[in-house]
Amino acid sequence: MKTLEEVLEMQEVRLDQHALEVYIRREWVRPLKKKSGWVFEEIDIARLHLISQLVQDMQVNEEGMEVVLSLLDQLYGLRAHMKRLTHAVTRQPPEVQQDIIAIVKQMTDS
Repeated sequence: MKTLEEVLEMQEVRLDQHALEVYIRREWVRPLKKKSGWVFEEIDIARLHLISQLVQDMQVNEEGMEVVLSLLDQLYGLRAHMKRLTHAVTRQPPEVQQDIIAIVKQMTDS
């Protein structure tokens, strides 16, 4: 975990304090609020790095950023759901797994 000051010192994030506070207010990034101030986990730092690239390198505006981040959140949510589903399928007996694979194959061939 990193403090707000540590995040601002990171070269790959390329943010000033005002921009970072705006991103927090818009909930583009959701650090933990502690008595000592904001605390950023690795996922927050990765998201800040992405936002920095989108804003500075690709000139994505505020409205575009809302769409991009919403789509990415949906994608990551679906990936997590698929991972749980895959885990559940792999815990089934082999004949059930084969039945599921056959059904999915039929659906994709249609």
